[in-house]
Amino acid sequence: MGVNSVEMRQKIEDWFELHTDEMLEDLGRLIAVKSIRGAAEKGAPCGYGPREALTLVRSMLEKRGFTVSDFEDIIITADVGPSPPLMGILAHVDVVGVGDGWDTDPFVMTVKDGKIYGRGATDNKGPSIAAMYAMYCAAELCPQLHSGFRLLLGSGEETGCLDIAQYLEKNKPPPNVFTPDASYPVVNIEKGRITPFFSASWEKDAKLPRVVSITGGSTTNVAPDHAEAVIEGFTVGELEAYCREYSEKTGVAISAREDGGGVAIIAQGVSTHAATPELGKNAQTALLEMLSAMPFAQSAGFEYIRALHRLFPHGDYYGRALGIAMSDEKTEELTVNFGVFRYTEIDFSGNFDSRTPACADEVDLLGIVSSALEKEGIAMTSSTISHCHHTPEESVFVQTLLRIYEEHTGNAGECLVAGGQTYAHDIPGGVAFGCAMPGVDNLIHGVNEFIGFEQLMISAKMFACAILEMCG
Repeated sequence: MGVNSVEMRQKIEDWFELHTDEMLEDLGRLIAVKSIRGAAEKGAPCGYGPREALTLVRSMLEKRGFTVSDFEDIIITADVGPSPPLMGILAHVDVVGVGDGWDTDPFVMTVKDGKIYGRGATDNKGPSIAAMYAMYCAAELCPQLHSGFRLLLGSGEETGCLDIAQYLEKNKPPPNVFTPDASYPVVNIEKGRITPFFSASWEKDAKLPRVVSITGGSTTNVAPDHAEAVIEGFTVGELEAYCREYSEKTGVAISAREDGGGVAIIAQGVSTHAATPELGKNAQTALLEMLSAMPFAQSAGFEYIRALHRLFPHGDYYGRALGIAMSDEKTEELTVNFGVFRYTEIDFSGNFDSRTPACADEVDLLGIVSSALEKEGIAMTSSTISHCHHTPEESVFVQTLLRIYEEHTGNAGECLVAGGQTYAHDIPGGVAFGCAMPGVDNLIHGVNEFIGFEQLMISAKMFACAILEMCG
């Protein structure tokens, strides 16, 4: 009986019908673990919470009879079928913080109106459980797989993917891997990334009016929705016209209030992921635009504020001012997000996040950035760089996933380009497959994160089909 057969599809449907309650129970247990990154401890490089989540899923796998390998307390793996494995699924059990405003307890799975709520429901505990149950299903329906399959579950994806980076230093991944940590149908191209840090310092200058401090974003890969400056030498009344003008000009709400002996200027914008800066309103760049236009006393610090505004003008999402704007047909435009900034009376530091198209791999991008900063007297202190990731659409693996998606959803399968980098970015042959459905906002990283019940179940069934078609 071929794995493409209607009969096998029905067997998968029947298997999941029998195991749905058990699957949901395990998801509830996993969501209950507060697996947010914490201080590193012995046996817990990502903190107690992520380690507890790994221990829990390990117990689930061992209960099912699978032998589990633990890699440096940061990733666990389980195999089925002959070695070395031909295919793998890579998911993670760590989560981001919860924030305020949830309608339910984020660490208690709540099922309501066909949706499963909880932190990690979509990112990435729900998909992790779906992948585990897909492996259970494949192993029971086809005990003699002709090729091996490996499940990999990490605990450090949300804080830099140190887990998979360390794993890949010593282990060869399967030649066909997907991560269910993005969108359907298939993400086969991911942009590259640079994250330059830069700084400058000067002698304190107390001439009035002056900027005392600026506090902007704190996370590289997020467009900051809040920024504040403390200034001296202006009254709140004198700032009203400026706040009104630059609120209208930038689309960011800017206001002023008394702050001790000075005045605080507050900018409130709209946050978004660094991969899509055009979807947000960067409070930091809006504040710099207003400050640079004000008549502060001449000083080295104020000249740096003007320089930063020239380099990162509000609304320049594509690096034109930095001289790095570029695009290509497949991977589209380079983007820039000025994400982190701290300014004091004697120095500043900052960094930005640029998602880069394939053509950038042929360019000395960091050299261009360094030169642009140096012209303004700013030193680039460090940077990371990763290149564009591409798994050919024509590969058997990608075509198999696209067909499975079409058969299960009735929607057309197509390959997608992502500005955000997935867990599979540095894995040759790696792609992302799910679990976000087109047109559905699962509120990932936000308040009231959820996964649709049908979304979870159809994902698990598609994963089982993929294992059986590639390995059965």
